[in-house]
Amino acid sequence: MVETRFPKYADSPPQFLIWEIDELIPIAFCFLLFLPTRNLLLGLIIGIVLMKLYRLCKQKFPEYFYLHFLWSWGIWQPKTKTLNIPHGYITKYRE
Repeated sequence: MVETRFPKYADSPPQFLIWEIDELIPIAFCFLLFLPTRNLLLGLIIGIVLMKLYRLCKQKFPEYFYLHFLWSWGIWQPKTKTLNIPHGYITKYRE
């Protein structure tokens, strides 16, 4: 019988080995980006550095910081039916 590990809490993010899935995205992206150029070692090193930076920022800043950052730069606009959220790059409002 194979032992199956479950997260400690029900709302914990899924993990692969010792990393959370969102921490593996920079490594996978850099690996696939450098795959055609056959510089896999360079891609993995850059991916690991980006993962470390992401993990540091994830611990330092509050939850949904990245969504707020994308909204404030005007890259992402939340789609809500009840709230009329102005674009993030608008800093002055007229009544």
